[in-house]
Amino acid sequence: MEVNRLKKHLEEILIAINNIDGSTKGIEASRYSNYEISWIVERGIEIIAEALKRILLADQNIPITNTQKIIATRNKITHEYDVIDNYQLYIIVTKYLPILKAEVEAILNSK
Repeated sequence: MEVNRLKKHLEEILIAINNIDGSTKGIEASRYSNYEISWIVERGIEIIAEALKRILLADQNIPITNTQKIIATRNKITHEYDVIDNYQLYIIVTKYLPILKAEVEAILNSK
């Protein structure tokens, strides 16, 4: 993948993470049942996973952990949206997105 496209997809991931962070910062897990919050998180995860999928098509050795789990989560949101566990979204946002953000920033800083 050309460097500009890789950078574009990585930046899209960061934008999605920052939008999720801005909408969820400081809220408790119980608030994820709010339609607006869950929609923002779900849409952000869809964007993250799609950008990641495009990156992986060009470079399967990209140093990002849990790529297949991220893509699987997107597939679940897309195809099984009516059974999404809001607590799971909370865990993803509070535990896993900070790791992903750090990894993406490290890649961007190395380019």
